[in-house]
Amino acid sequence: MITVAVLVCLFAVGMAALLNYFKYRSTADRIITARLIVVGDGIENSIQASLALGLSFNELAMLPSLIERERKADPLILGIEVFDPDGKRLYSTGSLGTTQAAPASWLAAARRGGDANWSVIDGDDSAVGISIKNNFGLTVGYLALNYSRTSIDRDAHVVGKDLALASLAVCAAAAILAALMLNLAMRGLERDMGVVEAALQRSGSAAPGAEINTGPFGPALVRFFDMARMAEVQIAAIRGRLGRNEKS
Repeated sequence: MITVAVLVCLFAVGMAALLNYFKYRSTADRIITARLIVVGDGIENSIQASLALGLSFNELAMLPSLIERERKADPLILGIEVFDPDGKRLYSTGSLGTTQAAPASWLAAARRGGDANWSVIDGDDSAVGISIKNNFGLTVGYLALNYSRTSIDRDAHVVGKDLALASLAVCAAAAILAALMLNLAMRGLERDMGVVEAALQRSGSAAPGAEINTGPFGPALVRFFDMARMAEVQIAAIRGRLGRNEKS
């Protein structure tokens, strides 16, 4: 029983720690996405203002300095990329500039997202993106804020380690407490079972007396033995009558 109690404590505490860890990861990802979306919305608003003035999407002279300033303002952001619906980079803060196309995972996520915001979790290519539309509601490109999962995963590893240590301590304390409580309960139960065993081992003709009244099962055993003796007397009487009837 103690082994079962320890296993139950281990399972309960382990599941609680696991659920808390995944809850932390989910909350952290949601906060990071919201944080990057706020930056992206600011850039997207500036792009919309320029497009409203009649400028072409690939002729926004102020955009390179704007995205570079926003990248430096947030240490989480590795780079900010603006690319067209075909994946060609138009504006970039990266060292490669616009010479390379956007990652295929970004373009696929942007196309799947449609008008909604999109995100990709892919190591150092993780990104949160926004669709950019012109004054006619047509998608002219996408804005992607690239960030690294390294620092996020490192923080999550630290949190997971702390949760594991705390869970082990809680599990050990719960297991020890459960073992002590079961030990105390089993001792009382063993005493009661000893009283019952002693009473059942006595001669059926002997009265239970005070010996079995000392335990919690004493009164019940007295009634049991009384009913058993009455049943034996009645059975003996019935057998006697049946025997006399057969002789007669």
